[in-house]
Amino acid sequence: MREGKPWKPDIYLLEKEGSRILVKDYARRSFSFRFFVGIIAIRREALTYKKLEGIRGIPKCYGMIDRYAIALEFIPSRHGYEMKKEDLDASFFDKMRDVIDAVHERGVVLCDRRNLENILMGRDGQPYLIDFATAFQRGGRLNIIKNKVYHIFHQDDILGIAKLKRTRAKHLLSEEERFSLEKGLFGEKKAKLIKMKGQWFLKKIFG
Repeated sequence: MREGKPWKPDIYLLEKEGSRILVKDYARRSFSFRFFVGIIAIRREALTYKKLEGIRGIPKCYGMIDRYAIALEFIPSRHGYEMKKEDLDASFFDKMRDVIDAVHERGVVLCDRRNLENILMGRDGQPYLIDFATAFQRGGRLNIIKNKVYHIFHQDDILGIAKLKRTRAKHLLSEEERFSLEKGLFGEKKAKLIKMKGQWFLKKIFG
């Protein structure tokens, strides 16, 4: 489905006995990247899927194939950039909020919901959330720093709904959501800078 980049996995679509399975695989990346990044990313993503198992709107995870690859349920769908105004109504966003709330109830933040490629609309009209390589869990009571970061991304997950509205269904964007997008989050600029620096570093080292 997609050939990977030096810092991203290959994506395959496999068919077996009438079922389709999506596979994310770092095996063809450079040794240093797949060993120091790929192994960790796949393991973390598998653990996140296990934590979120049973939530409607989260694809099933069939497990790790090996230390470089993970097998997931394939959802026939369109991602956020392909959605059109006429495809979206208030109920879709209500369902999306239900999925995100269910994820948060299990102590997980997804961190990258403002990337519209990570939001899908299934053929049944149900929103699905994918790509949990950057997701993480709430820390313990004494882990103040981690919980502060968790709180920032907790709000960022919710703002992902507003961003999709602004990009694809502006008529559904409330004034409160518009204000929240304009205001941004406390620490958001620093978080974005860290993310950009991290991406730059990966591209510099492995690109």
